[in-house]
Amino acid sequence: MAYPKQGPYPTQPQVAGFSAQQQQGGGYPPQQQAGAYPPPEQGGAYPPPQGQQPPPPYYPQQGPPPPQAQQQVTTTVIQAQPAFIPVPVSFGEYPVTITDSQGRQVQTRVEYRVGSTTHLIACVLCFIGWFVFFPVLCFFWVPYLLNGTKDVYHIHPIDGSVVGVYRRR
Repeated sequence: MAYPKQGPYPTQPQVAGFSAQQQQGGGYPPQQQAGAYPPPEQGGAYPPPQGQQPPPPYYPQQGPPPPQAQQQVTTTVIQAQPAFIPVPVSFGEYPVTITDSQGRQVQTRVEYRVGSTTHLIACVLCFIGWFVFFPVLCFFWVPYLLNGTKDVYHIHPIDGSVVGVYRRR
């Protein structure tokens, strides 16, 4: 039995209202053949302004390559030093042990300094003393004597730099 000769794809039935060419192309207009477009114009897309000539074409000069001098290769070996990684320390009212930049374990020295909390407490005592109890007015200076109302500064014991501050809130 001989089969009818077919192309690589099966044929599709004719649909009413469409030509065979529209069905094959999916309803799109037929594609242009290769070479159907005109070749692009020479000298660019826009003509030069009137009264001016287009610039001459650029042709790179071909010449012998520059002479290469003998180069001496130097190899540099860099060894990485161990990096100092600071560890977060929470500073409080008491001295803490830290590791400084030279790798030494040191304990901070603590200093108490007057801060904003000290001034705020003194103002409150002054206000209460002025309007409520007049004898309390003379006690506004007490927060300046108490370490519990001052900020705490942690000082490095060797070089004297400020390492951290605990501020009263």
